[in-house]
Amino acid sequence: GLFITIHDKGHIYDILKNWPIKKVKAVCFTDGERILGLGDQGCQGMGIPVGKLALYTGCAAIDPKYCLPVTLDVGTNNEDLLNDPMYIGLRHKRVTGEDYQDFIEEFIMACKARYGSHVLMHFEDFGNHTASDCSTNTSITPAASTMIFRERLPWLLLESLAV
Repeated sequence: GLFITIHDKGHIYDILKNWPIKKVKAVCFTDGERILGLGDQGCQGMGIPVGKLALYTGCAAIDPKYCLPVTLDVGTNNEDLLNDPMYIGLRHKRVTGEDYQDFIEEFIMACKARYGSHVLMHFEDFGNHTASDCSTNTSITPAASTMIFRERLPWLLLESLAV
């Protein structure tokens, strides 16, 4: 998968061009904030989008070469990780607010520009407050919800927002 950090703002499209497959059909991405049962895992959440995309392959017969797992590293609020000398992620508290929103928007728009407007964008294991901030039209159910960005962003699938 790809690891993209908040410090890559302004260059996300260029990073996506490094992925060898040009016809990606599904992008599953996480910021590692709410890994089910584990909490904030920062950049160590890559297994989650990989696993979800494996379900797309097994259940929907999407060829895995057309699936792109991504971890968006915006820091972590997990003190154990911040103090762990082996932690490979950004060593600062999570970026939030407008900087975070701009980063997510740039990522989504770069995916749309690179892979087309029909690419599936699957948000995975974002924190409830973070996901709610991403849209003014969010319907949260115990299992999953769909977010619609009416003006600036395409249809997005948002899963794992258990209340």
